[in-house]
Amino acid sequence: MCESNVYFKKNNLEELIMENVAAVSPVGENKFLLKGLLGDTREIQGKIDDINLMAHKIVISALP
Repeated sequence: MCESNVYFKKNNLEELIMENVAAVSPVGENKFLLKGLLGDTREIQGKIDDINLMAHKIVISALP
C-alpha cells in the first residue's frame, strides 16, 4: 500500500490528523485537500514541511 499518515506540526509538536491518505492536492495558497483511501477528505492550511514516502509520513506545519 502507498498511503501515508498526515501530521500537523505546531510549536514543534506533531499531531496525527489523518491516516491512510492516498492523495494531497493544493487547493489554494497554503491550503491542501487530503483524500483518504476510503473517500474521506479534509482541508488543511499550512505548509508542507516534510514528505517521507518510506516512512509513509507527511508533515504539514502551521503558518506563522
